[in-house]
Amino acid sequence: MHRSLKYGLYGAVLAGLISAPVVWNQVDKHVDLIVDGHAHSVTTTASDVSQVLHSQGYRLTSHDIVAPSAGSALDDGMRVVLRRGRLLHLSIDGTRRNIWTTAPTVQQALAQLGYTTTDFVSVSRSRRLPLRPTDMTIRTPQAVTVIHDGTTQHVSSTDVTVGDLLHDLGVTLGPKDRISVPETADLQQGQVIRIQRVGEKTRVKIKKIPHGTVHHDDPTLKMGKTEVTRKGRDGEQRVVYSVVFVDGKKVARTVLSKTTVRAPRNTIVSVGTEPPAQRNNAANTDTVGPPSPGSNKAIARELLAKRGWSDQYGCLVQMWDRESGWRTDAANPSGAYGIPQALPGSKMAAAGPNWQTDATTQITWGLDYIAERYGTPCGAWSFWQAHDYY
Repeated sequence: MHRSLKYGLYGAVLAGLISAPVVWNQVDKHVDLIVDGHAHSVTTTASDVSQVLHSQGYRLTSHDIVAPSAGSALDDGMRVVLRRGRLLHLSIDGTRRNIWTTAPTVQQALAQLGYTTTDFVSVSRSRRLPLRPTDMTIRTPQAVTVIHDGTTQHVSSTDVTVGDLLHDLGVTLGPKDRISVPETADLQQGQVIRIQRVGEKTRVKIKKIPHGTVHHDDPTLKMGKTEVTRKGRDGEQRVVYSVVFVDGKKVARTVLSKTTVRAPRNTIVSVGTEPPAQRNNAANTDTVGPPSPGSNKAIARELLAKRGWSDQYGCLVQMWDRESGWRTDAANPSGAYGIPQALPGSKMAAAGPNWQTDATTQITWGLDYIAERYGTPCGAWSFWQAHDYY
């Protein structure tokens, strides 16, 4: 009886040992697990997908993708694919965005987001994305126009600033060049960047200094006669300019200095002051009678006396007799007017008011003119006799 129990228990254990392999063969499963593109095989007793992933140390989140689904029953020989979510902190053309992706590499993530190799990315495209958040800057090409040095360039660039683009194009700016957009400005779609070349050059010019004419009284010359005793000569001046050019066109000029290279030399004219022979004056005076009181000639005689020219009266009468007949309204087609036949008549306004009708104003101007030009009325009369004008 005891022997039978002993052998019965032994047989039961033996039977269990023999049958055990059959039970394990029914429970164990061989599964191909592919995580983020990496494959490895596992043997597991898990009943569903979530259990096998958990057994391998993977914790599913809402941003992960698993196929078949986490609750699917696990079968022997099954392939389980897990793609874990990665958070990207993106700056896209200056705009910040947070995006989740299951791509394991930067290149695959960019492809998922629709970016191509023409876009700029701040990290290597071949880099594997870690499970922790990744900062990434993306710049899409901006179509801009650059106008400089007589050319127009249409370019597409992922540079950040205008200055970066100019550097890439090999366009350098001079210290005085002008640019329509600051170099520090962000590059923008459709932007037009215009560069004006500003240059400054020094120019030297020799300018003429006109000479003048100086009149000297000469008592050895007959009154009314003139003689050039020294010819004049123009001088020269060296003028230095600063000239500003914009795109080759002169826009401004500033005088920096002036230096006299050669001083001008005035022409000297001798003016005769020797009065006519006394006999001529006497003869002229003898032919002129005393003026009527209050007449224009009487006014002239008083004005002559004030100048110390009482002996010049006869010369003046004969000359103005011929010029105007002593009429204040005498007008010549040439424009000469009045008793002294001033040309134009408006000059006489310098001697007083009402020059058109006032004899005193006209005679005063006429005597001033004679004194400046001929010295005395007899000098003017002498000139008139030789030329029929004074």
